[in-house]
Amino acid sequence: MAFLCSWRCVVLLLCIYLLCVVAVYSKDDPKKKDIRDYNDADMARLLEQWEKDDDIEEGDLPEHRRSPPPIDFSKVDPSKPEELLKISKKGRTLMVFATVSGDPTEKETEELTGLWQGSLFNANFDVQRY
Repeated sequence: MAFLCSWRCVVLLLCIYLLCVVAVYSKDDPKKKDIRDYNDADMARLLEQWEKDDDIEEGDLPEHRRSPPPIDFSKVDPSKPEELLKISKKGRTLMVFATVSGDPTEKETEELTGLWQGSLFNANFDVQRY
């Protein structure tokens, strides 16, 4: 009787051990999916995993992830808000609005803003019109 009880304990402990091993390995390996079955969330998660261990230089980071340069407020004149904007937005994307004077038609406005965009592009400014 004692022999049968000890075997049951051994089998029970072995089963518990195997369940623990299976649980640990199943957490490390996520369910394998076919690449054709990936959705946008899976692709974003995969990109985050790739970038997590990557050493990306500061200049290669997207603009919203770069640390802003320090601003020396002792050199800023508080009476000139344009100067503060110029210092704080240096090297960043800036949205600018322009109003065409007169009463041009939509076609004339598109033509004029196209000229502005071309001129700014030639001066190495990436400009988008909306």
